[in-house]
Amino acid sequence: MADSEDSRNLPSNTRTNRKSSNRRDTDFPSRITRKNLLSATAQVLLSLTYDLEKAPERNVPGPTSTARLWLNWYEAHQRLARITKYQQQIESKVLAMAGAFPVVQMNVSADEPAVTVYSLADIDRLKSRVDATKLAAARSLLRKRRESWNSADRELGYSPALAFEHDLAEQERRLSRVLSLSRPKTTVEIAAKLHCLLSMEDPGNKFTDAPWADLRRILLDLIEVMRSRAL
Repeated sequence: MADSEDSRNLPSNTRTNRKSSNRRDTDFPSRITRKNLLSATAQVLLSLTYDLEKAPERNVPGPTSTARLWLNWYEAHQRLARITKYQQQIESKVLAMAGAFPVVQMNVSADEPAVTVYSLADIDRLKSRVDATKLAAARSLLRKRRESWNSADRELGYSPALAFEHDLAEQERRLSRVLSLSRPKTTVEIAAKLHCLLSMEDPGNKFTDAPWADLRRILLDLIEVMRSRAL
């Protein structure tokens, strides 16, 4: 892969388009690097897990399959990515309207870095270290910033978006935990579990220490095996 890991070109006979059961065309990338590993794997898995779930034997009673659990998790994962992006856009608008975050920087002493306070209680805890005039000024500034922030928040709906993001993040974590405990029966499902693990623990593919680079290589190996068997 990129950087310290080798990137790979997939064999030419696997560079094809497949149509998943939801009738969307899936364009598989011909080159997979560290940067696009997770997104490329998701493209492959979306097609193969849908196909896997259509198999007749999947209709028999029993525990929810790893493939279905991955599909459930990935849907929540994608929803979380969208709401996070939206929440960040709203936060930027609220900040522009309010002029500052509802926090205050306080200089406690010349030998220490400034302290960030988020509440009046935080300010009160500094009574023994900061003179009364500075404390009063900090309280006044914090109240003004809170008022401005809350006003912009109410107008733009930032708090509901943030709460929704937290709910989706908890749902994503819960689904990933259920998926991690599942028992895969196919190579596709093993890759699905590994994809979820890497997406949750190292979404930016930035970890270079063991075992992360090796896990990424294993996932890439699995992609090549899956794609060669699917054609």
